[in-house]
Amino acid sequence: MQGSGSDREPRSWTARVLAPLALIATIAVAYLVISGDIGGLEDADEEPERTRATTTTSSCEPEEKEAVENGYYVVQEEDVAGLSGIAERTCIPIERLIKLNPNLDPQTLQVLNCVDLVRDGCKALAG
Repeated sequence: MQGSGSDREPRSWTARVLAPLALIATIAVAYLVISGDIGGLEDADEEPERTRATTTTSSCEPEEKEAVENGYYVVQEEDVAGLSGIAERTCIPIERLIKLNPNLDPQTLQVLNCVDLVRDGCKALAG
């Protein structure tokens, strides 16, 4: 008895081996990309506070070193660029500033507003 056309086996053993390996590799890469994106932000919260505040890119030298060391930044009159200007002055990515300050509206920043550079950084100022 002869099988139907859909029962045909691959013509070479390499297709039998490479197809499942390619599928496994694709799943592994997708997992690493997803877990790296999501886990990267959560892991940052678990770092020691001083390490998180001073983690910057190697090419950036923060203008506001004291603010970075203290863990908070007080908005000044010259901060007309909003969070992007603060990100440049402190060498902390704007995405991180937004994550650390979810209740702060970048469009309505006012002079003397406190911006967390680390989790609960402004609490040190209030205390």
